[in-house]
Amino acid sequence: MPRYDQLFQEIVHTLKEDYAGFVMCQDHHDPRPYVHTIGTAFMQKTLNEDLFFRQVNQYLAETTDRNLRFQRRPDSDYQPFTNGFFTRRTGAVLTISEVREEDRLQPKDEIVAINGQPLSFYTETLNKKIFYAEEKERQLWTGFLKMADRISVRRNGQIHELTLRRFPKREIVKTNTFAIEEGCAVLRIERIDETLEALVTAHQAALAEAQKVILDLRHCEEGWESSMLCLLPYILDHPMSIAEVMEGQGLLTHYTEKNCRRRIEQLEAMKSDPQLEPMISEMIEELEAKAGLGWILETEADWGVDEEELIHPVNAERKTVVILDFLTAGAAEELAELASQSARCTLVGRMSSGRYQTCNLISVVFDDQFQLDYPISRRKAWNKDQPRGVRCDIELAWTPQEWDEDLLMEAAKTV
Repeated sequence: MPRYDQLFQEIVHTLKEDYAGFVMCQDHHDPRPYVHTIGTAFMQKTLNEDLFFRQVNQYLAETTDRNLRFQRRPDSDYQPFTNGFFTRRTGAVLTISEVREEDRLQPKDEIVAINGQPLSFYTETLNKKIFYAEEKERQLWTGFLKMADRISVRRNGQIHELTLRRFPKREIVKTNTFAIEEGCAVLRIERIDETLEALVTAHQAALAEAQKVILDLRHCEEGWESSMLCLLPYILDHPMSIAEVMEGQGLLTHYTEKNCRRRIEQLEAMKSDPQLEPMISEMIEELEAKAGLGWILETEADWGVDEEELIHPVNAERKTVVILDFLTAGAAEELAELASQSARCTLVGRMSSGRYQTCNLISVVFDDQFQLDYPISRRKAWNKDQPRGVRCDIELAWTPQEWDEDLLMEAAKTV
């Protein structure tokens, strides 16, 4: 069994010395309550993996950076799981927003108590940032609920007590689709990759002829910057070179000794592939040269195209609407940020997650039991006085009615 006190000290040190986003959260950084809880549990002989795991996750959540993750690694005593449903906070309740494996729940059910305590008990006594946000509509309760045993659910005025179940965690398949709806070309995008490029290419004629283009990024949390180039002709309002698009996308990367050593260890494990070995060796040499140099300004990775090549807008006078939600992340946020600077674009929905402000994650394994993922790069243009995410021009609060009507899509079509 690991020494949890030493492990927590190592995590705190990593956050303060090696994590790229610490400067943005250092004003309210205070690990002392967690040190006290862990230390007290140790003295009382009640400290175990579950308690330690919960305390570290709550500590990391106070940064509000969803790229900071602490995970338990699978073993004979633990397998990754999900409760089989998702929630959104609305006022004094958690509303069931999506149901997957948990067939005892329905969308729009309301969680009014957790482990016998009303929701207000947790919102008033716990640091609101342990839910990754102070704003109730942006809070993430998934991890907290995974630590609970039971919930009280209100449906049609009646309260039902449910013991929470665990379902094996499975990969969610992400897809991209295209449709013409009421004269609008609608791209529902769940991942920005080569499948999106192929989809856009296949429907170029329809995209050019439509009255309006709608890019639905609500469920897009992953992707590659290079693949979002295919959407820029429908975002830009004047011709721009790739270099101009990339301008302002600079990264500050924190090349501490520890970050470089940890990255090199990850790369060394990949050298067994003879095709990758030359590239890996070159990357390791570069990291060895940068170790200990601290912050270095870099541009985004090579997008695999001529940076002087011009991107020409398609129907620059035509409206493009981009739909966002608070889970929109990564390359989708970069695309949304570019759209926010274009006169032809209107952003509808809710401010995005803000995960694009930090990137370049390193994974550290402790005692083959826990894994810490943390970013070592942050965007040069980001400052702590601005929100993490991309704001919308038309903000619409989430309501349970969205299970019956697609209110954001309806709003996008009327812009």
